[in-house]
Amino acid sequence: MTYPGTLATTTATLALALLACHDNAKAPDVDPTKPVIVLPEIPVDPYAQPPGGASSPILTINRDPRRAPASNERPGTGAPTEAPAARRTENGYEIRFPTGSPVPTPTIHHGKLLVSGGFNSKQIYAYQAATGRPLWGQTLSDDGPSASVCEGNTCVFNSESCTTFALDIRTGKLTWAWWLGDPQTSSPALAGGRVFASYPAQSQIPTGATHVIAAFDLATGKPLWRRWLDGDVMSSPVAVDGFVYLTTFAGTVMKLDQVTGDIRYAIAMRATSAPVVIRDHDRESLHITRRVEERPDETKEAIVRADLGDTRLTFRAHAKMAPYLDSRIQDGTQLAKIGKIDDGENGFGSTPGAANAGAATGMVGVASVSTMQRFQGSRVLVAGDLVVSTMGDEVVAVDSTTGETRWRHPLTGDTRTAGGHLGTAPLLAGKDIVVATVSGDVVRLDAKTGKLAATYHTGAPLRSQPVVEGGWIYVGSEDGRLIAIDTHDPRLTGWPTWGGDNGRTAVRAL
Repeated sequence: MTYPGTLATTTATLALALLACHDNAKAPDVDPTKPVIVLPEIPVDPYAQPPGGASSPILTINRDPRRAPASNERPGTGAPTEAPAARRTENGYEIRFPTGSPVPTPTIHHGKLLVSGGFNSKQIYAYQAATGRPLWGQTLSDDGPSASVCEGNTCVFNSESCTTFALDIRTGKLTWAWWLGDPQTSSPALAGGRVFASYPAQSQIPTGATHVIAAFDLATGKPLWRRWLDGDVMSSPVAVDGFVYLTTFAGTVMKLDQVTGDIRYAIAMRATSAPVVIRDHDRESLHITRRVEERPDETKEAIVRADLGDTRLTFRAHAKMAPYLDSRIQDGTQLAKIGKIDDGENGFGSTPGAANAGAATGMVGVASVSTMQRFQGSRVLVAGDLVVSTMGDEVVAVDSTTGETRWRHPLTGDTRTAGGHLGTAPLLAGKDIVVATVSGDVVRLDAKTGKLAATYHTGAPLRSQPVVEGGWIYVGSEDGRLIAIDTHDPRLTGWPTWGGDNGRTAVRAL
C-alpha cells in the first residue's frame, strides 16, 4: 500500500510556479481544499522544493551576508608511524589496533586499504588490500579519524577532534590539514575537485545555527564557501550532479550548489538518515527515513520518497515502531554506555555543547560524540527498482515506485538492550545486499528476494558499513579490529567506500 504524505504547505504554490517556467513543464493539479501558504522570501530558483515539511529557519539565517560563517581554519599536523601487522585468519586476515576502540568504515583505493586506528586513536594506516601487508602509518594531531574518501592520489577524512585531513595514499604524507572545530561527527564527501565537510561553529554564531558546511579545494585545501547549519551533518554530505545534499541531526534536509554554496532548499523533515537522491534532468527524487510521531508515547520511523515539484510525498512506506530512535529507551542501552566510555577516553567528561547533541538525542536517540560519529541510521540503498534499508531490527526492501514492501530479513538481537540499529546501512555488491551486524556476522542477501545467500562470522560486534571490492569484504569492528574476508567470489565487488562512491550516493543499478 502507498501512504500519501501531507501537502507541503510552504512550498506547493512556489513549486507550481517554478515548474511552469522551467522547460515549459505542465503544472500538476492541486487539491483546492488543501491549505497553501506562500513564503515570499524564498528566492526564485529553477529547482522547487520537494514536499514533506516546512522550510527551515536556517534558510533565513543564511540569507544575511553580514552573518556569514567566519574563517577559523588552523593547520593540522601528522608524523609517520609504524602500522600494526595483520594476522592471517581462516577466511582472510585481521588487524588489531592498540586502542581497541570502534573502527569506522575503511576505504579501498588503488589496491590499498585505508583505515582509521579507531575512535580513541590518532592514527590512520594503509595496507595492501589483498594481503594485509602494511604500507605506512600516520600519527595525527587529533584523534578519532573518520571514514575516508579518495580521488586521484588524495584521500580526505575528518577527525572527531577537530581536523579535516588530506593525504597522499601512496606515502601517507599530508597534503593539507585544517583544524575546523571540536567535535566533528561526520565524514567528508568529494565531487568536482571539492571537499565537503561540516564542523561546529566557533564564533559569531547566529541564533538557530550551531554548525557549518564548507567546501574546500581538494588539491590545496583552499576554503571556497561556508554556510550555516542547525546541527552537524548526519553521516556525510552527499554529492550528486552539481549539488550537495545533507541531513542534519536536527532533522533538516538541505540542498546546496557545489560551486557557489547557494542553498536551493532547507526543509524541516524530521529526517533520520543521510539523503539518497535520484536525478534525471529536471526530475529529482529524494529518499530518506523519517521520524514519525503519530501519538505522544510512540516513536516510529518510515521510509519516505519525495519528488521535486510534486505537492505530496510520493510515498511513506513501512512505518514501524522505532525504539532504536527513542532516547528514553536508548539512554540505558549498551551502546550508550560504551559511547560515554569512548568519549571519556578522548577527554570528554560530558558531551560538549558544541556538538549540539540535544538535537541528535531528540531526533535519533544518540547522545555522545562517539555514537554521533558512527551513526548511520536507516540510510537507504536505491538498487534498481528497490529501496533497501536496515530499520533497527530488520533489513527491508520496498518498491521504489509504490513503497510496497517486497521483502524483509530479521536481525538477531534487541534494540532496547544492545542499542541503536542491529545492522549497518545496506550496500549492493554484485547482485547481493551486504549488511554487517552487532551480533558479529556479515550477511549476504539476494537483492531480489531477500533470501540469505551466505553468512560470515567474525566474532566481533559490527556497527560500521563494510566495503566490498574484488571478492573481499572489509569491515571495522567495535573492539578495534579491521576484519578482511575473502569470499572467493569475484562477482562480489563495487562498493569501495562508505556510501559506495566519492559522493556517498548509495545508488546502484540492479
